[in-house]
Amino acid sequence: MPFTPRTLTPHLPLAFIAADAPRFEVSADMLRHHRFAHPHRGVYSHAPPPQTQFVEEIMRYRAESYLPLLREGEAFSHTTALLLYGCPLRTTAALHVTVQPAHNRARGKNVLGHRSLAPFSVARLRGELSCVPVATALTQSAPLLNFQELVIAIDFLVLPRGHHSCKSPLITHEDLEAALTARRSPGIGRLRAALRVARVGAESRMESIQHFELARMGIDDLEMQSHVFDTAGHWIGRFDLVDRARRRIMEYDGEQHRTDRQQYLKDERRLERARAAGYAVLRLHRENFHPAQVAVTRQLMCTFLGRTPRTLSPELERYFAECH
Repeated sequence: MPFTPRTLTPHLPLAFIAADAPRFEVSADMLRHHRFAHPHRGVYSHAPPPQTQFVEEIMRYRAESYLPLLREGEAFSHTTALLLYGCPLRTTAALHVTVQPAHNRARGKNVLGHRSLAPFSVARLRGELSCVPVATALTQSAPLLNFQELVIAIDFLVLPRGHHSCKSPLITHEDLEAALTARRSPGIGRLRAALRVARVGAESRMESIQHFELARMGIDDLEMQSHVFDTAGHWIGRFDLVDRARRRIMEYDGEQHRTDRQQYLKDERRLERARAAGYAVLRLHRENFHPAQVAVTRQLMCTFLGRTPRTLSPELERYFAECH
């Protein structure tokens, strides 16, 4: 007679090891059923790996399903920690785990184990996910990410979030600068350069890329997330990038403008009011920053702003050259 699986208990965690199965009312016969995935050696999960192209979702699943194997003194690190903190990165989904000094590093399928040279504190995300501190994760990731991805990561980490009265970033620009000043590790020079290019105010990956391309030309000095008023002093709205002297506004139109008709119409009214107040508006889209199109977009932005690219330091030129 074929085995008929029982209904799983509601308090069954996402992942567990065989020794803990009886605590969750899972029998040996149930463990053999195909409904359990095996994300890591010796780990069972009642949820299959996510079928998605988004590395953030893949990493969250791999990290959460690794929790039964995570030992005392270990924490998720490198790009794994940055993704768990929420950084919108384009990187591999390898699971990095760092252990305190004098312990053996982690091993396993899809796991890259590291041993720290110095003790580190542990940050708890959502109560369960143990991560190395933000500055440590960023420093560890410096050799793994290109210059653009480092800027995107820093933009995300220094952006204040929360309610209006108590917004705060994961780490302030000043605290991150102080932390990097004392570090000596591979890639620290390009990480410090990325910190100089990063800005507080980029609210999405594409907004980071937009100001990154301006910085590549030495003209990333527009006001970011700036409030604009008409001649009578009435508030028009908040805009991505504003050049008040030349009365120019640059906006990145994200996916919400395609999928949310109400949001699209609201933004149209906002932009029309800005034009009526004497501002010219340039709207850019994801396609403008495709590698095959980005050179044309740089020229478009320069022409719109009435600016000429400025010469950068040889160091910055070298780092920008890493990215198309």
